[in-house]
Amino acid sequence: MSDSSADAALANLPHADPFRFIDRIDELSAERGRGAWIVEGDEDFLRGHFPGRPLVPGVLITEAAAQLAGAVAHHAIGGGTDGMLVLSEARFRRPVAPPATIELSVEAIGRFGSIHRFEFEATVDGVGVASGSVGVSLGPAPGEGSS
Repeated sequence: MSDSSADAALANLPHADPFRFIDRIDELSAERGRGAWIVEGDEDFLRGHFPGRPLVPGVLITEAAAQLAGAVAHHAIGGGTDGMLVLSEARFRRPVAPPATIELSVEAIGRFGSIHRFEFEATVDGVGVASGSVGVSLGPAPGEGSS
C-alpha cells in the first residue's frame, strides 16, 4: 500500500490527536485493513488506569479497531462524512500493559445502509488480546446526495 493511501485514510478519520488511536495503516482495501496503535506508556489516560500498574483500556482497543474499520469503509465507498461507532461487541483475552504495539486487523462482514459491519482482531507480539465486531456509520459518499 502506498504511503499516500495510508495518509489519506488517516486524514479522512473524523478523529484527531489525542483521540486518534491508529498510528499506521499497513493494508487498506474495500474489504479489510491492517494497522497499528503504538502505546508509548506516557499517554494521559494511563495515569488513572491503573495507578502503579497501567493497562490499556479495552474500550480504547475497540475504538482503535473502529477507527481502522472507518478508514476501510471510507475507502470502500470513496467518501462519506460524519463517521461514528454505532455498535460493538468485544472479547478481551489478555490485558495490555504499555509500552505496546497493538496490531489491528478488520474484515468487512456486511453493509446495511450506511452501517458497515466488521470483525476485528487485536494482537500484541503475535498474541491475541481482543476480538469482536464493530459497526461504523458513514454519511453518503460524494454523488450520493441526500434529498
